[in-house]
Amino acid sequence: MSKSFLKEQNKGFTILEMVVAIFILVVAILGTYSIFSRMAMVTSTASAKLTAAYLAQEGIEIVRNIRDTNWLDGSVAWDNGIINCASGCEADYTTNSGVGGATPLKSWIIPGEFLYIDEDGFYRYNGITPTGFTRKITVTEVPGHEDEVLNVEVEVSWDDRGTGYSFVAETDLYNWR
Repeated sequence: MSKSFLKEQNKGFTILEMVVAIFILVVAILGTYSIFSRMAMVTSTASAKLTAAYLAQEGIEIVRNIRDTNWLDGSVAWDNGIINCASGCEADYTTNSGVGGATPLKSWIIPGEFLYIDEDGFYRYNGITPTGFTRKITVTEVPGHEDEVLNVEVEVSWDDRGTGYSFVAETDLYNWR
């Protein structure tokens, strides 16, 4: 045989080389897909945690606004309508505003109502798009400081891909009188 004939036979890929190349390509594609799907899941969870933090802060602000309304009214106790939440309440900004001593807080019933997003993009208990978030507002007297300090705890809960999450925010409210 001539040397030129041997050179022509060695020009193509062998099946083994093809299998190794395909394997490397598949591993690279699957690795990239795995990273992107994991990042999408992490981003979704982070977004839900941020939303929960804002919903918890909003719950605190609702109770703070009731306290402020009572204080400005002057004809009712500063804690009127909020002290009844020792076992939990729910509220949003679209319910009764607290004028005239009424309270927008309603009793918490297990497992709690889901918040919805309305047509204006606000979270409330009746709306268009369900969110999967629940918000429990608990108001208790601070031992030793009755009639002076209330502890407000807001827990926002949700499920994401079968895993339960919750976010808790807490503050103290004081009687200004």
